[in-house]
Amino acid sequence: MFKDVSTYRRIVKSTGLFGGVQLVNILCSIIKTKLVAVWLGAEGIGIMSLYTLATETVSQITGLGIRQSGVRDVSVASKSGDHIQFESVKLVVRRWSGFAGLLGAVVTLILAPYLSLWTFGDSQHIWGFVFLSCTLLINALVAGEQAIIQGSGQLRILAKSGVAAAVVSLILSLPLFYYFRIGGIVPSLIIASVLTLLFLFYYNRKSVKSSIQVRQSWKDTKIYGRKMVLLGIYMTVSGFVVTLFNYLFIAWMNARGGMADVGYYQAGYNLMNRYFGLIFTAMGMEFYPRLAAVCDDKPEVSRHVSQQAEISMFILVPTIGLLLLFKDLVIRILYTGDFQIVEGYLLWSVPGVLFKAVSWSMGFILLAKGKGPLFLVTEIVSAVMNLALNFIGYKYMGLQGIGIAYTLGFILYMLFIGIICFRMFGLRMSKSFYIVFLISCLFSLGTFGCIKYEYQSLAYILVGGSTLYSLWMLKRRLALGLHK
Repeated sequence: MFKDVSTYRRIVKSTGLFGGVQLVNILCSIIKTKLVAVWLGAEGIGIMSLYTLATETVSQITGLGIRQSGVRDVSVASKSGDHIQFESVKLVVRRWSGFAGLLGAVVTLILAPYLSLWTFGDSQHIWGFVFLSCTLLINALVAGEQAIIQGSGQLRILAKSGVAAAVVSLILSLPLFYYFRIGGIVPSLIIASVLTLLFLFYYNRKSVKSSIQVRQSWKDTKIYGRKMVLLGIYMTVSGFVVTLFNYLFIAWMNARGGMADVGYYQAGYNLMNRYFGLIFTAMGMEFYPRLAAVCDDKPEVSRHVSQQAEISMFILVPTIGLLLLFKDLVIRILYTGDFQIVEGYLLWSVPGVLFKAVSWSMGFILLAKGKGPLFLVTEIVSAVMNLALNFIGYKYMGLQGIGIAYTLGFILYMLFIGIICFRMFGLRMSKSFYIVFLISCLFSLGTFGCIKYEYQSLAYILVGGSTLYSLWMLKRRLALGLHK
């Protein structure tokens, strides 16, 4: 019982911690974008976005996925209690991160003329990419340290450094934009990378340091890091596949319905990612290393996944209800009245987040166990299925059809990943999970139905009821640890 209480508290605490970090980052991004728009205009925003997109693309290809895969290895080593193994894994992560960073920097330097041409259509931004090449090395070093810190459970260090870097970067960047205009874009991006690294080292210096000195040959580093890098590559490829399939759908939509529909779809999709992505990112920071640490213990894996799924639903169900209830107001605040057509997409897609939460909790098992090939296969199957559903949905029902496809896609993916985890890894969800899932579905789908058929008063009652239910259940889990 006490184990359950402790786990629930960790989940809620880390979600609140990193939810706050994500919120600060979003606010800093909004302020920066707004002021850049005023001082530099649309051209400035475009240039900054293209520089960022180009360097992130190179970084994704050359980074070897160490930021994600390294967390698993560090977490397993930390849980083992073997200090020599732990320090060895940390050294492997740092060396491979350094190699990935140097690779990214060299590739950017060599391809600078081509990146300028491909990205901007001219050769005027070659030196911009030359200077930005250093950020790929810095960001790779940051990624390695973040993987080590996250895997060893020192989440407060990540939170403090992230907030400090975001705020100070904003403060230092604004004068550059004001005085140097477009010329301040590249320096601001470099400063942001440097500050992230400096604050990470600053807050990490206070953590407990090991007196153990590990000697490791570069040959051993290559051998020990091979599995980690391979998992990272699988994760990178899967991300590329998902991006590619989304690009194909958008291109088809543009050809069939025009750029306006693409804009409306992207607005709705980005709103969903911003609204709910904050929650999933926050929860994943603690859940992934925790699950990786017990990945060989089937009962413990089942317990952790069940608990994570429950807490996810307690947090998401009221959030789903509020977005359904005030979707028109949210659209008006973030966009304009011209984007009200997005309401149909949001109405049908928002309930799908509930099924995403469950499949998301189960899907981490594949990463925790290092099943890179299987993870890639599931992502490809999911991408193909979603592409087909989007084609059908948009063809027959427009933007609303894409919303239906979103929800239906996550229902099917939940069943798909659930069967895999049940048969291959012995996953057994707890009885309390099924009760919570049923009640959560009733609240979310009930709110959807009331909004759809304009029973507004009843919708308010359901949202209020779901909020009280979630708070009550969270209190029980945290105070009593009732997990039957």
